[in-house]
Amino acid sequence: MAILKLSSVFGVLVVLLVATTTVMGAGVATRPCSDGRPTPSEVRVEGCTVPPCDLVRGSDAIMDMDFTAPFAADNLRTEVVATALGVTAPFELPADRAAACNWLLNAQCPVSAGEDITYRLSMPVLLIYPRVSLTVEINLVDDAGQSLACFLLDARVVSGRAA
Repeated sequence: MAILKLSSVFGVLVVLLVATTTVMGAGVATRPCSDGRPTPSEVRVEGCTVPPCDLVRGSDAIMDMDFTAPFAADNLRTEVVATALGVTAPFELPADRAAACNWLLNAQCPVSAGEDITYRLSMPVLLIYPRVSLTVEINLVDDAGQSLACFLLDARVVSGRAA
């Protein structure tokens, strides 16, 4: 009888562990950007299901964004803006990561109007960043600066977790 109870508890723990360690599961809640810019159909953030999402210092924040291209574009780049403590400032991605065409998972540039696309952002979170709550705006634009998809994510910069 005790063995049966122990195995039942173990089974529940395994199910909970699997459910809470899914790397890229269901979409996370985001908010639309200003000016009526198009919103993605879904955003997934590694290690986060409910905002604010933790951005761990000394690692890369990984986000996947599904969207339908509202128009054709030859090239795509990522613009990131962070707002913390009442201050809004651009967040400069390394050039290779800002070149969004390099990070399309199921498509390639040029993209066509109406094309369903998944884009992966790998954003470095440096050790020097202060631990602070912030809002991150992720905007995918063409060479003319027209937005193909944009979202706001509530997040917080946190220290790395002990192993």
